[in-house]
Amino acid sequence: MNNHISMNTITAFMIVKNEETLLPRCFESMRGVVDELAILDTGSTDGTVAVVEQEARLGHFSQVQLGHHEFKDFGSARQANLDMVTTEYALWMDADELLSPMLRARLLEMRQGGHLTQYTGWEIHRANRVLGQVMKSRRLAANYVLRLFRTSEGHLSDSLVHEGMVLGEGATVGRLNEPILHDTLLEIGPYLEKVTMYTTLDVANPNDKKFNPFHLLITGPHTFIKDYFLRGGFVDGWPGLVWCAISGWTCVNRDWKRFKRDWLKKA
Repeated sequence: MNNHISMNTITAFMIVKNEETLLPRCFESMRGVVDELAILDTGSTDGTVAVVEQEARLGHFSQVQLGHHEFKDFGSARQANLDMVTTEYALWMDADELLSPMLRARLLEMRQGGHLTQYTGWEIHRANRVLGQVMKSRRLAANYVLRLFRTSEGHLSDSLVHEGMVLGEGATVGRLNEPILHDTLLEIGPYLEKVTMYTTLDVANPNDKKFNPFHLLITGPHTFIKDYFLRGGFVDGWPGLVWCAISGWTCVNRDWKRFKRDWLKKA
C-alpha cells in the first residue's frame, strides 16, 4: 500500500482488458465526483490504452495512472490495482459499470458535507442490467457490494475469481441505496466467453469441490428452476429467461471442467 495518502480525495481503481467500447461512458459518469483514476491493463489488444491516455489528456481528473499487469487471477490483479491508489478513499469500478445520476449526486453531497468519513467503507446498491433491462428478480435486484472505502483499511481477498474487499478489524460499513449501474450481460456471445474464463478459474482453486457425477446431471436443471421460478427470474421476461438459462449452463460448464480435472487426468 502506498504510504503517501492524499486526504479527502477519491481514486477509482479499475482492472481492464479490451474495454475500448465501455470505458468512455464509465469515465464520463465519474467526472466531477472522483478525483483520480488508477487503471491497470491486463493485456488489451484493442484501443483500451488509447482511451485511457485520451482521458488523461482531457484533464477531467487530477491524475490518471495507467499500469500494466500480466493477468493470473482476479484477486492478485485487483490488489495490484489497489496498490496504485494514493488517495484517502478508493472506489472499485469495472468498465461495464457507471455511476447513476442519483449516486453521483449523493457522493457529491457526502463529500461536501463531510459525511464520507462516517464509515470505514460503504456498500453500494448495484442495479444489474441484462440485455439493457434492470433486473427485478431476487437474485440480482437486492445486490449490495462493498465498493467505496478508506484505502488504508482495505485489501482484496486472495480469490482467483469472485474476489471481494476485506476491511480491517473494527471497520464500520454504511449502505448507499443510490445505484451503480452494472451491465452484467450486454451481448450473449461475449458473456459466454467470460463465463468460460470464470469457470476455468473456479476449478483451478485448490479448495474447489471434487467432481460429483450426480451433481453434473442435476445442477443445470436445478439452477434454472431455482433462479427462474423460485427466485422470480420469470418477472424479467426474455432477459430473465436468458440469464437463468446461462446460470444453469454455467453450473454444467463448471462441473464438466471438474470432471476433466479429477477423472480424465487420472485415466
